[in-house]
Amino acid sequence: MNRNNSTLILILFLSIGLNAQRLKTQDIIDLSEKYLIEAVGQGLFEYFKPTENISYYKLPANRFGFENSKLLKKNRRIRKNWTSILVFWHFNYPEVDGIRSGVWVKINKQLELYEPIELDFIPKFVWEKRTCDFITIEEAIEIGKQNLTKTKFDRTKPKLSFDSKRKEYIYKIINKLTSEKDIYGKERGMTEILEINALTGKAYELKQGYHGIIIR
Repeated sequence: MNRNNSTLILILFLSIGLNAQRLKTQDIIDLSEKYLIEAVGQGLFEYFKPTENISYYKLPANRFGFENSKLLKKNRRIRKNWTSILVFWHFNYPEVDGIRSGVWVKINKQLELYEPIELDFIPKFVWEKRTCDFITIEEAIEIGKQNLTKTKFDRTKPKLSFDSKRKEYIYKIINKLTSEKDIYGKERGMTEILEINALTGKAYELKQGYHGIIIR
């Protein structure tokens, strides 16, 4: 990975002071920011925000093999005996509802990335600064009409999200097949779930599900 001069200077500064004093939380967030900018560029970085109460650092395992961790907190210092630091950055692309996710920037004791930053969730048109090339919600609704069972019950509006297994964005529609009230007056019943490739409009095989029921 190519590193610009400012990053090298910061790493050198932090490395020199590593044994002399405990790192400040802001120091490590600033470093994670530089690694993230190197991965996505300054243009896309505007859609990322660091988070509180999620980012954390790991401590050495105890004699029972348990590896403890501590949250990164503002205006605090990190314990000297940390082994790795994981900073979480939320991603939100406001132009298209549903394009949101987050990344972990994972830093080792040498203040280097020890795992690549996962960026599969950023659509190609966002990288290339083009207009959205996903099918519209209206088109997804029509695909739903063609594939879902027609019932007297409601179905949800197509919801866009990233499928981490398929590595693609999908629209999901939940269609009620049956509905009844239990002894507590709560509605429950069977559903079918349709997933649609947001780029191609391909409809995947229907899945069965439930509504109003907690599966344990």
